[in-house]
Amino acid sequence: MRWQGMKLDIAPADMLRMPVLLAPLLLLAMTGNWWGLSPLKPILKFVWAPLALAVFVQLVLGLPIYLRALGKLVRLRIDTDLLLVVGATAALALASWRFQHLAYGAGTEQLLLIWRDAVFGASIIAVALLGEIALRSAQRSALVPLKPTPKGRIVIAPGDFIPCDGIVRDGASEVQDPAGADDVFPIVVKAGTRVNAGARNGDGVLTLEVLEQVGSPLAHGKPRPMRDGLVSFVNWAARIMLVIALAIVIWRLWRYGTDGDMMVPILHTLALATPLGLGLVMTAPASEVLGAARHLGVEIRDLAVLHRLRQIGAVVMGHRGVLMPDRLRVISAQCVDGVTGTDLMRRVAAVAQVGHDPWGMAVLEFAVGYRMRLRPATSYHYVLGQGMSAWVDRQEIAVGTKRFVEGRGANCAPLDPAASLALSQGRRVRWVAEMTPTPRVIGFIVFGAPSANGAVETVKNLTRLGLQTAWLARPDDAAHVALAKHLKIGKVFSEKPEELIKNLASLRKNAGPLLIVTADVVPDGIVASDLILAFGRRIMEQLPSSALATTRHDPRIIVDLIRLAARHRQLVLTNFVIAFAAAALFAFLPQFVGSRTDLGSYEVAIVLLLATSSLSLRAMPTTANEVDEE
Repeated sequence: MRWQGMKLDIAPADMLRMPVLLAPLLLLAMTGNWWGLSPLKPILKFVWAPLALAVFVQLVLGLPIYLRALGKLVRLRIDTDLLLVVGATAALALASWRFQHLAYGAGTEQLLLIWRDAVFGASIIAVALLGEIALRSAQRSALVPLKPTPKGRIVIAPGDFIPCDGIVRDGASEVQDPAGADDVFPIVVKAGTRVNAGARNGDGVLTLEVLEQVGSPLAHGKPRPMRDGLVSFVNWAARIMLVIALAIVIWRLWRYGTDGDMMVPILHTLALATPLGLGLVMTAPASEVLGAARHLGVEIRDLAVLHRLRQIGAVVMGHRGVLMPDRLRVISAQCVDGVTGTDLMRRVAAVAQVGHDPWGMAVLEFAVGYRMRLRPATSYHYVLGQGMSAWVDRQEIAVGTKRFVEGRGANCAPLDPAASLALSQGRRVRWVAEMTPTPRVIGFIVFGAPSANGAVETVKNLTRLGLQTAWLARPDDAAHVALAKHLKIGKVFSEKPEELIKNLASLRKNAGPLLIVTADVVPDGIVASDLILAFGRRIMEQLPSSALATTRHDPRIIVDLIRLAARHRQLVLTNFVIAFAAAALFAFLPQFVGSRTDLGSYEVAIVLLLATSSLSLRAMPTTANEVDEE
């Protein structure tokens, strides 16, 4: 089932309940007596029908709510569940009282009052149950589907992604491992080498022994429970409303006595003390938040993290996979006289299109982005960890390390100063040489990972939000220092455990709770008040029990989540004001001053208003930040 473009994963049992739960709301909307032309007039005499519907909805379908309220009352905890039960029970009791005292030949107005009170009590519980169904559906729909982890031994073909952690048992290849050594640059793996999930295989065939997933370190810990301040606020509002209603009842009894006629205003007061939309105050925004998170590619497993997101004071991003892309990128090219950069890239891309060399794949992606027309290549040859060669336009082109091209007779000396400068900046270099008719170097290509798309705007927007930023990196690496300056990030922390624990404690003391964004294992030095956002492809297996997780490699999601948490708070407070203010103005106050105006249509309008107010979350874009240009 789909609604508002989102798939609704509604359980079959809930699908059967929904028509019964929607019936009281429909009937309530029809209880208005518009100049004696009520739509219910032909069936008003069957007053047992709304009473039976109310009993079924409240005491059968709504039994979990009644049991929760009773359990909390035993523990002297008064919250919204108790207010819902009090209001619904009072409305049902009021309808039963009026039915027992119904005079023979009663008119349309008296019959409509019984119908209205009965379906109003049923609607209070029905709205709460519909909100819970929507929330359960959103929770099921928001789960990011995970592929089952294979077992035993698997074979990885050239160019394929490695689906799980494993040990190489046979074969050798050059893989691009975003969670491996040396940042995002390819590494050579042989028998006995461990490879990580999410790595891309090169030109070799690998046989892996799948490693058993140990699960999340968070699953074994017991973090301090964090209560959502919004839940406490709404519960306190329900208590205050219940106290006001009881105070009015006591005042009526003290002033007018205990005659039989007092039962109607007393029960009416208790019923109207519960806004019809109270059951949607929390559930409607929560279900919309889960839907918006789903569109962002984020899995939220515990809605309490929205409250914790509003409390963080600093964002600490892991070393690998967050601010750096999960693959290497072409930065620049240096050519000898007589060779253009476009021609150099076109030749290398033509060689790369034949195989799956990780360096060549980066060049091929660059060439495709610029829509270069590539010549066919033949006689492809690959040397593990060194380079590759092929014939393009009747000329053999070699691409690889300095040792690889010099071992085949080419001289790299003319471009050595420029290459040394690039290496000092933390870049990686692949040399390009013509092997025919005479071996000669025609240039080199510089590879690196300046920052992931959106990293610049992410740091900038976090700063605008008043949050401090930090990055777990290597302060002694020239590339990391240059990237930190480019991003204008607040602090750079060393990955050494003893230094990291001290730095995180100092940042937490000055800024407040931390949001740790990691694409690898959880770093040392975190405490229960910190919040962890599992980030990237591999993290869904590394941290299956984390409360927040995203498989998308887009750091702008960090800002989106913080804005989403703030928006959720605004929606809850807006719904709260709508529910109680509308109930007070259109239902409670008129009844208190003695008005007999029918209020069924007002109550339904409130429910619709609450439901539509939460839809403003749909206006949030897929990514709320601009793409930075580097």
